[in-house]
Amino acid sequence: LARPSHPQSSRAWAPGAIMGAIGDFCYYASCCGCCGCLQFWTPALLKLAELFLWFWLEVIDCLLGMGAYPLSCVLTAIAACGDRTGDGSEPVNRKTLVIVGGNFGGLAALEAVAHERALRIILIDQREYFEYTPGVLRLFCDPSLFGTMAKNSPAGTHEFVVGTVTRIGDRRLTVAGATGDVQEIDFDYLILATGADYRQPITATPADSTLAARSATWAKEATRVKTANSVLILGGGAVGSELAAEIVCHFPSKRVTIVDALPHLVPLFPRSTVQHAERWFHDRGVELLLGQKIDRWDDKGCTMADGRTIEADLVYVCFGMRCNSQCVAAGEFSNALGARKEVRVNEFLQLEGRPQVFAIGDVMAHPAGEIKQAYYAEMNGHAAGRNVLRHMRGQPLLKYPEDIAGAPAMPLVYVVSLGRYDGSLGFNNMVINGPLASLMKWFIEWTKIRQMERRPIGQLVWAVGDAVTFLLSRTVLQPGAKTSD
Repeated sequence: LARPSHPQSSRAWAPGAIMGAIGDFCYYASCCGCCGCLQFWTPALLKLAELFLWFWLEVIDCLLGMGAYPLSCVLTAIAACGDRTGDGSEPVNRKTLVIVGGNFGGLAALEAVAHERALRIILIDQREYFEYTPGVLRLFCDPSLFGTMAKNSPAGTHEFVVGTVTRIGDRRLTVAGATGDVQEIDFDYLILATGADYRQPITATPADSTLAARSATWAKEATRVKTANSVLILGGGAVGSELAAEIVCHFPSKRVTIVDALPHLVPLFPRSTVQHAERWFHDRGVELLLGQKIDRWDDKGCTMADGRTIEADLVYVCFGMRCNSQCVAAGEFSNALGARKEVRVNEFLQLEGRPQVFAIGDVMAHPAGEIKQAYYAEMNGHAAGRNVLRHMRGQPLLKYPEDIAGAPAMPLVYVVSLGRYDGSLGFNNMVINGPLASLMKWFIEWTKIRQMERRPIGQLVWAVGDAVTFLLSRTVLQPGAKTSD
């Protein structure tokens, strides 16, 4: 079933958004009501559930805002004043923290230090906005959702610089602006949250520095997908599988092929998730070429190691992410890079020999060896931000992940989307497959974006959610051995 498009709104009292959601429900019900089969009613029921949750979450957000926003204004005013001297100038001993990267990890670090009056905080990003990366694969097919997944970088007492860091020295870095201007910024503390390149358009380029430019990029890519008859996905991990599922869900008549050298899809997740994903694709006629190595590829197809050639109108490479560590390689910290150009850190997320420099998220390699997900990038950000404050005060630093999760390992938390109305939700070794997983992903996405916007409902949900997650992972749902092949 093709999902009708309608204007999106973030406020519960917007009539267009409410009527659009009700319209979706009626559309699916009228199309599928005669069938009486649960699988045909699933889209309508999920839309109704989303509408119900959305309405009450917005109401709660408004109620919380009546108290939270005035309090936030007071705290912001206090932080802005800081420990100024009698003549209004900044104190001599004020330290400068620079955070490079303004998405999940960087914004989490910013939140951890936002009200520290002894810090001058500078956030640098090549974009003027943040983007909910786990949800952007849907934009390949429905670019109208871009406005719900990308928002202006949150304001605050920190300074915000739009540009690309090109080189990092011992206590100074170089930033190239979008217009070609270059500036140098001195720092006392540095948090690197530059992420990794998952290939364009999944990862924005410097040319996508504005919301308008990024929206145009997604619209262009969606047109390419819509007009293609066949699509080849190279890589069967979470990114490749979710992209393929979005295309199949929106355009069931297209010929979609997934190729991976490993014997199973999404191999980093438990067996139940693997089996559900593979069954979902088999049921929809997607060709899975698993356990087969690729010799070479271009934008017209690929050649397998056995000589077989696969052609397609569109080819997406969804493996081999590249750490965005060029600014480290060009500077004085290049000896901190590993074989994949990842920034190696210790248990405190510091570069060895550089106690005032931290690296988090996809750009770094930590002894814990976590998979790369937005959830872990955020936890890294919280730890690094708190460790900056502790280092300033001469306090013992927090070990990651022990002092964050209260356990030797962070919990495995994930949702693998299989189109709009199916998926696999995992918490350590507990797995829930089916429509409930897609509803949970909607809830996670909606509340997480609001947390990144610093709206009360998002901050409340995730403060409680993170605490409950750690508690459950330490007690009744402890991490276990990976069960997939």
